[in-house]
Formats: sequence, C-alpha cells, structure tokens
Amino acid sequence: MPATLAEIFEEFADLDREDQSQFLLELGDELPGFPPEQRTEVNRVHGCQSQVWLIANARGTGPDARLQILADSDSTIVRGLIAILQAAYDGLAASEILRYDIQAVFRQLNLQQHISPQRRNGLRGMVERIQLLAGRLAGASSAASPLSLPGAIPIPEPQQPLLPRKVPGADFDVLRIRSQFPVLNRRLPSGGFPVYLDSGASAQKPRIVIDAQRDVEEQYFANAHRGTYQFGVRIDEAFEGARADVARFIHAPSPDSIVFTPGTTIGLNMIATGWAVPRLQPGDEILTTVMEHHANLVPWQQAASRTGAVLKFLPLTPDGRLDSSQFDSAFTSRTRVVAVTAMSNMLGSINPIRELTRRAHAVGACIVVDGAQSVPHLPTDVTADNIDFLVFSGHKVYGPTGVGVLYGRPERLEEMQPVHFGGHMIAEVGLEKSTWSAPPARFEAGTMPIVQVIGLGAAIRWIEATGLDDIHAWEMHLTGMLYERLSQIDGVRIFGPKPEFRGGIISFRIDGVHPEDLAAILDQHDVFTRHGHHCTMPLHTFLNVSASTRVSFGAYNTADDVEAFMRALQKAVERLRG
Repeated sequence: MPATLAEIFEEFADLDREDQSQFLLELGDELPGFPPEQRTEVNRVHGCQSQVWLIANARGTGPDARLQILADSDSTIVRGLIAILQAAYDGLAASEILRYDIQAVFRQLNLQQHISPQRRNGLRGMVERIQLLAGRLAGASSAASPLSLPGAIPIPEPQQPLLPRKVPGADFDVLRIRSQFPVLNRRLPSGGFPVYLDSGASAQKPRIVIDAQRDVEEQYFANAHRGTYQFGVRIDEAFEGARADVARFIHAPSPDSIVFTPGTTIGLNMIATGWAVPRLQPGDEILTTVMEHHANLVPWQQAASRTGAVLKFLPLTPDGRLDSSQFDSAFTSRTRVVAVTAMSNMLGSINPIRELTRRAHAVGACIVVDGAQSVPHLPTDVTADNIDFLVFSGHKVYGPTGVGVLYGRPERLEEMQPVHFGGHMIAEVGLEKSTWSAPPARFEAGTMPIVQVIGLGAAIRWIEATGLDDIHAWEMHLTGMLYERLSQIDGVRIFGPKPEFRGGIISFRIDGVHPEDLAAILDQHDVFTRHGHHCTMPLHTFLNVSASTRVSFGAYNTADDVEAFMRALQKAVERLRG
C-alpha cells in the first residue's frame, strides 16, 4: 500500500539528512509498477537527468475529474520523489491540482538539500506534466512540445598521447599540500573527513587564497582604478599584479591581453557576441564538437541563429577523442570560427589544440579555446599554440568564484566590440556618442570583482609554487589507479579514452546503478562526486545515456581518496543491485 502524505510527513519529521536519503530510496523501492508499454517517448518527462515516464488515469470529466498519477523512473531516488508527488496529488480533482502548492509539501519535508538544480528541473517537468493533464481535463488551455535532441554524429580512430606521462618530483608531498586546504581538514558530522572528488566543478581553495581575500577586506579595500589615496594605490597594484600573474601563467604576450570576466561562460558569450556575430555571414561555418560544455555550444548556436552561419561538428573516435583523420574534410574555406574545449569536462579527452589552431589559421578561421578544465591541470602556452581566444574560470584553479579570464591576441581584442557599457571601459562620453578605452579596460565595465581577482592572483602563484607539472603528474597517477580499479567492475562503462589520452576526470556508469542513486549513497559515506549530464546534454545523448557519475581530481587528492571511493562504491552497488 503506497504511503500517504501524512505518513511521509511523520516519517520525515525526525530524520537527519542521511536517513532522508535512505527513506527516499525506500519510497522508490516501494513505488507501484508502471505499465511497460507506456514507457514511450510521448510519455517521457523532458528535463530530467534520469529517465521519467508519467501518465494519468482520469475518473470523470471536467474540473471535478479525479486523476490517478502513474509514473516511473530508472533512478530509485527519483522514484521516491514520484511517490511523494503521488501522495500529494492523490484524490484531488483536476481543478484542485491546478491550485495546489506542491512546493509547500517539499518545504515542509525540508527536501531542498536533496533537490539539486538538475533534479529540480526534472521535478518541475513532472509537476508541469501533471498540471498539463489536469488542465486538459479542467478545460484550461495549455500546450507542450517535445524537446528535440541532435542526432548522433558519425564516429569512425589516431595518434600518440598529447602529453608524455610523468611522475611527480621527489619533493611533491600530497599530504603537505592537502594540509593547506582548511575545508578538507574539518571533520564532518560523521567524524570523518570529506573525500572531495568534484574539482572539475569547483576546486577547493588553499589557505593562501582565503587569506589574500581576507587581507583585502580587512586591510586595504577600495574600488579599483578610482582613487589615488593609499588604499586605492594598493588595490590597483594588487589588481594589476593579478593580471600580470595570469599573463605569466598562460604565457600571454602582455598583461594587456588579459580581460577579467565573471567566468568562462560570460567570456565565451562576449567572444561570440562581440567578435564573431559582427563578422559571420550566411553560410559561414562554426566548427565545434559534440563534447563541448553548454557554455561553449549555446553561444555559438545563438551566433549561428543571428547570422545565418552553420554549426558543424568534428567527428569523434569510438573512444571519445577528436578524429584527426577527418580534419582535412572538416576544415573548409567557409570555416570562420573553431570553438573547442582543450579538455572535455565529461570524457576527460585532451584535444590537440596546437594542431587545431594550425588548421584553423590555414583556412583563415579564428580559434576559441575553452580552457576551463585544461588550465588548472595542464601547461598552457597561448603564444606557442598561437591561440586567438582562451577562457577559463577562477574557481577551477583553486581560486574564488565570480572571476574568470578572457585571453585574446592583441589584434583580436582590438577587433572585438564590447557588450557591456559604462564605467571604466569608457574613454570619452558625449551626449550623443561615446568612445571606448583600449583593451583590456574596454571589456571591464563597472566595478570589477576586485577581491576575487586578487584571490585569483594568489591561486595562480600557489599553483606555480607547487608546480603544475607535478600536480598534473600526480593527478594522472590517481586517474590511472582509479581507471584500473573501475575497469574491474562487472557492468561498468567508462566514457572517454584510456588514461594516457585524458586528464584527471573519469565519468562512468554501471549497469543497474543509476547515477542519482549512487550519488546519494556515496554522500552517506562522505564521498563527494558529481552526477548528471555535467552540462553536456548533447554528448550524453550521443553516448545514449541520460546521466553519468564523474570523479575529478585536484592537487589535494590522495590514494586513500581513491580507496575510500572504491569502498563506498562497492557498498552502493551491493545496495542498489540488491
């Protein structure tokens, strides 16, 4: 007998976070069966990272008709959320469903911590589907159109590893490095320490970065480029010093080629809107890949839509690398922009940026590199690679959120138009017309994230002092260890190439184990990973999976972290496979 809403409220009243996850899994296990013949595309709820199907049986007609909601998912924890929806809507008339405050139910259950943004999208999709069905019965006008997804890109195989395998230097001490990260040395409510394996989303910050930001706030904060008093001078020196730190770190020709932005996403939008859109013509080609993060795909979709340009996709090999044998046909005289990630945030694949740049320039195209995953982990030399534009985020290089970097070759920055106006980017303002400052000021309108920029500079200096080559070598040691251990699991599918062709990221899926459910159980063991589509929905569609589990390493991870993950994974698989 399904649980009633009153029973669910009573059960949840005294549960802590871990027990709530367990109870959701139990609710999912007990969800009544769903007719297999109804698991169709028409009945699928779009927007969910798991597979969800939903239908309703009606008793009666019109606003007083009663709906019986039937739904199912390939994720047990989502099935638990479905059970709550069923309990909440059970017995309500169509007109009552349209007025029902379902959010109040989840607030009373205090379930916000279990509803990630991706899961929230799926939950909203289910509620909207229920309201759509209720609206049809009640006579309300509504419409829904199915979400169309791009088809698979043909894949047929290349080359030597892009980076030689190395071992960390003898003085690389991961425990000493880990001790510099306060959050990793604080005990959790369980009494253990966090096993943080989600650096691909955001890296933790060392004490030196935290202290640098605190010092600004406590010792000399002022607005940058605004005052010549003592604090103003010191702020300007620290702010511009961070710009020089970044330029040195990625081997830029000058600090003036470094633009500070709110992050990678905004930087890519600035390039697409401010440089590409004014130059693209109907029929021009934007060459990209199916492995791109949404931030390096959606802006180019918009640019193509606005200009009549065409999106083209470089094919992949079966193991998830760019197929270099197809480069000759992919680059044409109509190629104007090549937008590519240097390292896939899902597959871990490291792309041949220097070769792509050479080919782009040979046909007169501009190359835009998403360095969000590569810059924190791999040596980056924008001058040697002859890159036109490169972007990355502070929070992935052990720095603060809210700050990113847009590098542009000097001539490209001169060509690019600003997309934000006012403040520091202005050279002269008249009543009818204004002129812009020279780069980089031209692209830094308004008050910048001053504290975060200075924190980013501290993070860059920390990486340089620790040794990026050693960090990379250590991360690859852990990646190889985890890849080998995962490969031994029955029913596992590891996405992307072998360790010698990837960075410190491994995404996988295990037969009979949904990533959402796995994440919930790993969390119970203080192991923190990412699950879902990782902002690569087209890639997951291409791979024919709705979601995956991702482990991503940072400088502070240890072999013990890998062992703790494997122990928790084994327990989760045993639990979920029954």
